[in-house]
Amino acid sequence: MKKSWDKKWYSDEFLQKLKDGAYEEYDGNLKYTVKYPPDAISKTGIDPRMLGGPIGKMAKLLRFVPDFIFNNIHTSVNSKNIEAFRKSCEICSYADCKIKSVDIENSHIKASDGYNIPIRIYKSKNKTNSNACLAFIHGGAFVAGSLAPYDEAMKMLVDKFELKVISIDYRPLPENPYPTLYNDCFDVIEYIYNNENEFEIDKNEIFVCGDSAGGNIAQACATHFAKTDIIKAQLLLYPTLNLFQIEDKYYKKDINGFTFEPKQKGLSKGVIRQMQTLAKCDVTKIGIKKPDKYNNPYSFDVLSDIPTFISVGALDFLKKDAFAWAHKLNDKGIDLKLVVYNGLGHGYINATGVFPQAEDLIDEMGEFIKNRL
Repeated sequence: MKKSWDKKWYSDEFLQKLKDGAYEEYDGNLKYTVKYPPDAISKTGIDPRMLGGPIGKMAKLLRFVPDFIFNNIHTSVNSKNIEAFRKSCEICSYADCKIKSVDIENSHIKASDGYNIPIRIYKSKNKTNSNACLAFIHGGAFVAGSLAPYDEAMKMLVDKFELKVISIDYRPLPENPYPTLYNDCFDVIEYIYNNENEFEIDKNEIFVCGDSAGGNIAQACATHFAKTDIIKAQLLLYPTLNLFQIEDKYYKKDINGFTFEPKQKGLSKGVIRQMQTLAKCDVTKIGIKKPDKYNNPYSFDVLSDIPTFISVGALDFLKKDAFAWAHKLNDKGIDLKLVVYNGLGHGYINATGVFPQAEDLIDEMGEFIKNRL
């Protein structure tokens, strides 16, 4: 880890400027909140911290690729590429935020097939009045990811809002057949609900959250428990919700509709293209054979009416999923908050302490939960 990652990359004053600059916009009748980095060249400019990282470096290369060539690029799904992707997901990109008041405990919960599902419990060392619990589901394109890269984010959430977080290390595809990863998360959440005393929580205050593919699984949990009171609300962070890219009035496969800073148009497209390339992978190769209500909720009716928080970067290809799903929820009159971070691509909560937007997102999540208790 770089020496500069031993502390936050930004000041509290800078974070406050980001918060103070927030404004509201509409996409049709869908209202959402926009935030942007104060040191970007404009409100739609790329975050300078991202430009200096791996996403920015790749964007500088991809900006020179003509559209007709890029459209014919398809990443092969094979064991070698999956292993390389898994190694990349293990990189801890957060900075030490000096949080000392949170205990971390590793445990497990037995799945319905007998497997011991690893979980990580984050709880405040201080006596609190909150009995709320957040079940967190990590991302990783359904084939990768783990708990460690999210430690700082979960610690910060617990420290600031005094709730308990339980992260789920589900079994990934493809070596674990579909839908094992979904069933693991269903089993953990049901166990938490049925054993509130063990976790010292209120079973009526269970929230579910996930980022990227984890956001997809979080939504699947909401769908799975739709006819129960097990989940109080959900928080979806740059989720993939239309895995098969099924088009309708709210979703189109192209990247029209993205707003670029004119001086950074090429770079901005380069940022979007990184997630777009991953989205073009043949998911049947990892065992997801066809759309169903869990893996591709967008192509089905909204089955859960619980309050929903969604966040996405303005330069994330999955912004299309986030907005299309938000429209469907909005049409149903569901309690919804959508927060968009200009200048960011895919993935940022695991960069807590590096991107000020990650801490702002944690504040947004905490307030969303607190206001629904």
